[in-house]
Amino acid sequence: MDEDLSVYELIKEGETRLIRSDIGNAFDESIVLMRYALKKSMGEVIISYGDKLDKNKVDLFEKLIKRRSRKEPYAYIANKKEFYSLEFFVDGSVLIPRPDTECLVDEALKEIEKFQNELKRKIYILDIGTGSGAVAISIAKNSYNVIIYAVDNSIKSLNVAKKNIKANRVEKKVIPVYFDMLKSKKTDLSLCRSSLHDFDCYLKPNGFDIYDFDNFDIIVSNPPYIETDELKILDDGIKFYEPPEALDGGEDGLKFYRKIFDAAVLHSRNKKSIILEIDYRKKSAIYSLFEKKFTNYNGIKFKRLVFANDLSNKERVTKITYG
Repeated sequence: MDEDLSVYELIKEGETRLIRSDIGNAFDESIVLMRYALKKSMGEVIISYGDKLDKNKVDLFEKLIKRRSRKEPYAYIANKKEFYSLEFFVDGSVLIPRPDTECLVDEALKEIEKFQNELKRKIYILDIGTGSGAVAISIAKNSYNVIIYAVDNSIKSLNVAKKNIKANRVEKKVIPVYFDMLKSKKTDLSLCRSSLHDFDCYLKPNGFDIYDFDNFDIIVSNPPYIETDELKILDDGIKFYEPPEALDGGEDGLKFYRKIFDAAVLHSRNKKSIILEIDYRKKSAIYSLFEKKFTNYNGIKFKRLVFANDLSNKERVTKITYG
């Protein structure tokens, strides 16, 4: 890009390049990238429309436009994303938190209040597949007297979660733990012993079995639920940049739900709730799976499944109460 161009002209040049790459709202996106390059507010950028930038700022803006032109999500470019009115660090090792998932937090907070009224003690929560920690941290910031075990099978994801836990000052409420839901309680914790100095080691707490759901009052999760064959038709920004292991729910998109339900029926001594984000198209399949896994299982005295809608009025969350 030409150093002789004004800020406004650079933004228009960025818009043109983004349009060529089929980026929607290209002018707005170009302004956002300029704001990021200059570290200025929208108002400050508008006021500086007629200004010229030094070569370093022009080169930086051009690099940002190139990254966005390749469909890289802005959240990864800026390493930040807002969720539930909080700011989270994100990188390519974690999914970008989305507004639809805020419904999962809403339902968890409702359930926490019910349990607190009944139990009059700390409420123990398990967040399966925590990723950036957005769900666990949002719950922690908006509730009291809770302990949340934020688990993931990726050390890189857990390091992102730990950074966000510290930034949001919920270290006393949210505990990051390495755990692989698909491998049950025999998960090989030696995988934590990384030789990379910037990886922390997240071990299962001594004497506390993450796989035993009876240790928790509430289990929450936004599990991978995209069918494997659908991964190749996702938008480029998702397909080429977000971690596929956090998206792939297996052949029918239900792999993780089966595993969670299996763990649930094996540990049903106490009343608890499972709150899961779902693909609204899978509502019937989720209900059928619930009926299959929970019906006639010895030890389960009661069971109930309900769905909650997101802001688009689509079923986004299922809540199972059982015990």
